[in-house]
Amino acid sequence: MIALISGMVTSIFDSKLIVVQSGIGFEMLCPSARQFQLKSTITLYTYLHWSQENGPSLFGFATVIEKELFLLLIECQGIGPKLAISMLEQSQVSSLLQMIIAENVEGLSKLKGLGLKKAEMICMSLKNKASKLLTNYPELGYGSTLGVWNDLHETLASLNYSVFEIKQATALVKENLLVEKGTMQEVPFDLLLRKALQVLAKK
Repeated sequence: MIALISGMVTSIFDSKLIVVQSGIGFEMLCPSARQFQLKSTITLYTYLHWSQENGPSLFGFATVIEKELFLLLIECQGIGPKLAISMLEQSQVSSLLQMIIAENVEGLSKLKGLGLKKAEMICMSLKNKASKLLTNYPELGYGSTLGVWNDLHETLASLNYSVFEIKQATALVKENLLVEKGTMQEVPFDLLLRKALQVLAKK
């Protein structure tokens, strides 16, 4: 099993990357593909999926939690790897977890490729597992704090920022707050919004 790959990005195609390591080019489906730059050296946590129809497919993830949520999603009946990747592209890990834990079927059903039935199935099947997964990653926030991050995502989206821009900005804000405060708990919304807008203004 290939657990991770470190190498240089040589091609980027929407949700797909080619990463060269030791002269071998690994083609991977990656929900965070557009956040990387050509010729940059990156490390991706990987998952090798086998399909009877299409054979092997390699998937790459920028963080361990992104990979773990992907693996959780494909446990659900009717959710294949490509749909799980699409879900991760459209929403942040914290937002997806919150919607599953809160059984927010309406919110999930708005994601492209999901309808009400699949959203209901995800909430029913994965609610407890998603809650357990979240407790292992306190940096994502928990409880009411997680709701604040979701509110931030929705506010930035209403200001016409793309999902890609929002994911980049919030990742930097989280990283900076962990350095400054050492915790993600009880961070006020206005502080998060101000810091996110500062990051976005620099782009």
